[in-house]
Amino acid sequence: MDQELAKQLFENGAFLVILDAPRGLDFGIDLDTWEIGPLFKGLKMIPPGIHYVHYSSVNSDKQVVVRQWCAETEQLYPSDHVPSEQVDRIRQNIRDLDKGLGAYPLDSPHSSHQRWQRLTSYITPQMIDRLLPPSGEFSSATGSVYEDQELQKAQKALHRNSDDQPTAPSTSLVDSSDRFNFVHSNIKHSFPRDAAPDVVMKYSKDKSWLLKSLLSTQWHENPALLLGEIQLSFVIIFVGQNFSGLEHWKFLLHLTLYCREALEDHHLVGSLFAPLLDLLCVQLSECPSEFAASVLEQDNFIAAVLDALVLNVYECPDQQVKTRLEKQIGSLRNLLREKFSWSLPFGKQLQEMEDEEDGEYAPQVVYLD
Repeated sequence: MDQELAKQLFENGAFLVILDAPRGLDFGIDLDTWEIGPLFKGLKMIPPGIHYVHYSSVNSDKQVVVRQWCAETEQLYPSDHVPSEQVDRIRQNIRDLDKGLGAYPLDSPHSSHQRWQRLTSYITPQMIDRLLPPSGEFSSATGSVYEDQELQKAQKALHRNSDDQPTAPSTSLVDSSDRFNFVHSNIKHSFPRDAAPDVVMKYSKDKSWLLKSLLSTQWHENPALLLGEIQLSFVIIFVGQNFSGLEHWKFLLHLTLYCREALEDHHLVGSLFAPLLDLLCVQLSECPSEFAASVLEQDNFIAAVLDALVLNVYECPDQQVKTRLEKQIGSLRNLLREKFSWSLPFGKQLQEMEDEEDGEYAPQVVYLD
């Protein structure tokens, strides 16, 4: 790294001081992880922005964050554990810790910081406050509405196989403070209340009505907030190894990529669908093959949502939108082929397959007198 840049970052970048961290701890920030040695005291020269600090057992102004390791719980103590007087002393004498501070990795044209910025470009501090547990921290065991649903399914199955009277669903996950506050809705009930049968059929397959409803009620008509939530849920599974992130990422992709009618809205194409395709390319380009095979290909989900996207764009009546998005789908198709040897079908192929599957067995709306 250029010496002048290093000096500037030392003077203006952030510091993260970790007291009493044990030798051999896996400690990381953003996309980098190290096994630390006995002299490790934290990190220096951290650039402004959102960062994810993670570990596992064996702004432009200068900022110094001091945390202390708890050997008993093998976690960092809460942020208010270190006395403010000690934090002030460390801040004033930060140079004394220089030999024990690892430098944030910024020394390559394709540095981890640049990759991290692309993965988190829509995430805001307000979003983190809203979606993460109150402490701002999570582990692989942090719960969410998705675990609540699995718990309720298990309880119903238990009651069906038991002579006992049904009991109220457990609230152990609901009442926990260690949980994500994800936006969620029943993806299968994606049509207006009291809708006519033909409307129910249309929006059961096309998620446009549900998308626009949630954009209004949950994301304040701001697609960037939805994009940020897609990014945050991906980081939670990809870096944080918490499968609530995977379930929420899948829900949000199902919500967006199964939209057909919404593709005719030029505002949504420019503010949501086009950026989403770029975002997906960035996310998938970061995934190692083993991660894609063991996580993304579960239940054939990624193939299903991408096929839905390709077909919906192919059948879009707006030629301008179709041309724009098909060019981006081409880039995505090349990435999938080169990185994972995946073959993403073309729209005409998918349309022919859909026609063959429907035929005389296609569902029909029947009006009863």
